[in-house]
Amino acid sequence: MAAKTVTIESKDYVFNTLKEAQKYYDAIVKELYDAKLTLTTGQDFEDLKWIYTTYCNHTNHNLERLKESDIIGFKGISTVQQKGGQYIPTECCAIIFSDGKEEAFFTDKAIKEIALTQNPR
Repeated sequence: MAAKTVTIESKDYVFNTLKEAQKYYDAIVKELYDAKLTLTTGQDFEDLKWIYTTYCNHTNHNLERLKESDIIGFKGISTVQQKGGQYIPTECCAIIFSDGKEEAFFTDKAIKEIALTQNPR
């Protein structure tokens, strides 16, 4: 099976593999979580915003929220995810909307969906 490339259009960059893109953005999320920072500007903010909105457009996920509220920030959070019948603490992103609401966002899942759309079989 050929590796899937991932193009992040907000920075006009092509990652050679899906894993490479996921690892890059996982590091950003981990840094936000470890430093307890909220990202509101810059290239990483634009990238995460592009990844989330592109994922939503490909999957019809949360399109109403995107029409109603702007994304104003991202921060690292810890949540619990079920994997193989076990509940595992997982670091992920929280999207902060202009109405003050927040939503968990898994960059791995979104990047995988984008890669599948960009590299149809």
